[in-house]
Amino acid sequence: CSPTRRRLSLYSNSYSSGSLIFNLEYLLNTIFVFEKYEIQKIGGTELRVSNGKISFSGDENILARANLCLSTAERVLIELIEFKASTFEELFQGVKSAELERYIGEKNAFPVKGYSLNSTLHSVPDCQSIVKKAAVERLKSKYGVNWFDETEAPVQIRFSILKDVVSLYLNTSGVGLHKRG
Repeated sequence: CSPTRRRLSLYSNSYSSGSLIFNLEYLLNTIFVFEKYEIQKIGGTELRVSNGKISFSGDENILARANLCLSTAERVLIELIEFKASTFEELFQGVKSAELERYIGEKNAFPVKGYSLNSTLHSVPDCQSIVKKAAVERLKSKYGVNWFDETEAPVQIRFSILKDVVSLYLNTSGVGLHKRG
């Protein structure tokens, strides 16, 4: 996949002027490791490979290229925050501290998906509910509203809890990239 000459941009509530979003951290869930070479080819930097995941850095153009060009990755996720949580209150406060308003507009839908492995917080439906409530509280305080219509494009929040370490991501790919054909 060759880099495009047109400027591609990601929706961002805070940076809608067309300027570049700051260098972001991205994550790929992957089965194979050769995605690493595809990421280098499109200009991703600071690659780190661990446990079926590849993390890398880049600007919004790298994000667009990753979503267009990676042929075997599952999804491209923006890494928002990582923190330790062994109680629902710690989970709530950790998620509430994430700068979700940079990516989720006042009318965007923001569904939550995730998983938990070997953690004190093992009930995924309860964790999904807490993550959603924390996101709502954060966005309510930033937008000054009490109700979200969620009528515009969805921005999926994903979480993983592994051994009481919570990682929060935004899905930028929608349906898995490996399902494109």
